[in-house]
Amino acid sequence: MVAHEPPLVELLAEPAPYRDHFAEVRELHRTRGLGPAMARFAETPDGRRPERHDAELPEFMRRMADRMAANMPVFLEHVLCPFSSSAPDLDGLRVAAGKLVLGVGRETGDQEALVGPARRLAELTGAPVTEFPGGHLGCVEQPEPFAGLLLDALRAGSAAESAAESTVATVAVSASEPVAAPVAAPTATSR
Repeated sequence: MVAHEPPLVELLAEPAPYRDHFAEVRELHRTRGLGPAMARFAETPDGRRPERHDAELPEFMRRMADRMAANMPVFLEHVLCPFSSSAPDLDGLRVAAGKLVLGVGRETGDQEALVGPARRLAELTGAPVTEFPGGHLGCVEQPEPFAGLLLDALRAGSAAESAAESTVATVAVSASEPVAAPVAAPTATSR
């Protein structure tokens, strides 16, 4: 599973300002429209505008801009608050930590709502954090280097899983005669 800057503000030490910020953005959209809502969304809860490393969007993204703008009301009304306020199943993620790729963008900087949840999830599950090229939209800002690093991270997780499944436990029958006994590999239904 890949979680690049997951919007899980409930994992932050102080989630309330972010919850309130997103609720304010949704209410601005309802009362004043998309422009004011998106302007506020681009700010931190305390009103700062994070430093941006503006990269020109690829042509295919520019062609999608109208469609993305048309979908933004649905995002603001039905996705932003419910998604950002959900809490993950930490026990389940701890069990699957070897299959978990937690990503943050190199250029995201100190935007706590974006990088904080991934870093906190890493602390809580033992999964590593992988730093990807670009910012929050690194997959479109720098698609080739992003994809290369993603493939490396997925391969590393797959290799670790394969190694764990083929582990052989050595059972000592006596001090001089070790016997190898295979460890049961998880079945498809137990994953």
